[in-house]
Amino acid sequence: MRWFSRLRGLAVFRFRALHLHPDRRRGDPWAASGDAAIDERYLLQTFLANTPDHVYFKDAESRFTQISRSLVRWMGVETETNALGLTDFDFFADEHASAAREDELRVMRTGEAIVDLEEREVFPDGRITWVSTTKVPLYSRDGRVIGIFGLSRDITARKLAEERAQEQALELERLTGELGELAVHDALTGLYNRRGVDLMGRRAVTRANHDGNDACALFIDVDGLKSINDGLGHTAGDHVLIDVANVLRDAVRATDIVGRIGGDEFTAVLAGQSAPEAEQLRVRLELAIQSLPSVHSPASVSIGIATLHRGAAETLDDLIDSADRSMYAVKRQRANSRAAAGRRISDLRIRPADGAKTAGQDKPKSGSNSAGGAPPSIPVG
Repeated sequence: MRWFSRLRGLAVFRFRALHLHPDRRRGDPWAASGDAAIDERYLLQTFLANTPDHVYFKDAESRFTQISRSLVRWMGVETETNALGLTDFDFFADEHASAAREDELRVMRTGEAIVDLEEREVFPDGRITWVSTTKVPLYSRDGRVIGIFGLSRDITARKLAEERAQEQALELERLTGELGELAVHDALTGLYNRRGVDLMGRRAVTRANHDGNDACALFIDVDGLKSINDGLGHTAGDHVLIDVANVLRDAVRATDIVGRIGGDEFTAVLAGQSAPEAEQLRVRLELAIQSLPSVHSPASVSIGIATLHRGAAETLDDLIDSADRSMYAVKRQRANSRAAAGRRISDLRIRPADGAKTAGQDKPKSGSNSAGGAPPSIPVG
């Protein structure tokens, strides 16, 4: 806009030289060259006809009194004379025309120019353009404000590029957030992954220790997931994992940290909860998981519990490892119980009840001892 300021200064200088001081006309270089047709009006018309920028003059009612040919084409008018006497309301939507009128009233009221204002132009057909606008008060020869004159430069391409860059920045920010979520969350269940449990669990344990509270951990293993995957497919196994994750998510507090840290392994870090409270949670979890609809396969879990007492030197890793060992102890205990139950059932099946008849006693063979004799063996299973 520096050249526009120079042009304005030159126009003011020549106006004062030729109109306020007529005797200086003899020093006019155009007159000296013998070409008297080149006067201020001719210079203005030449400028308005050839400048690529949108130049205009308006009266106190914001009606166009002079307008550049580039602005005529911009507004879709056939000739300059068709725009004279009209206002922005005749070419633009009310949104832009009203804002422009307010700006021009302020310029005329205060006498202060508006420089490089970025205007969003909205046309009646919905087309949107952007211009950088400078508006300056227009004074009469006796010093009264009689309107404004201004210059607008098309910056639509730059604004569209800025908008695209902003959209790309927002999209990058969204993707970065999603990548951050993926970095600490399990893609299948939405729970924390091992990294998330490590990061958030350490904070929870530190907070519990700082507050003088215990912290507990549950280690949850989904029983028989491999058999489900092998027999029904991995989709069925995934549904079981999602169902278990939802039960865990709904059962814990908002401050507890729950994550899937392996294929069939989950953990929950409970800051500020005691061992009895953790045991109650274990019972609720087992019952809730056993009650899941068995659309894909009946689900069961083995859960181990460990406690980190306040002031203890153990770390989060120690706490989870202890809960892991407790979980395997639960599995061994269940396996032993099932084995013992199986042996009892086998014993019952190979020992007939007292008074039961053995095979062959109803029809004794000739020469056999019908009162005694060992019964035949009964196949097991």
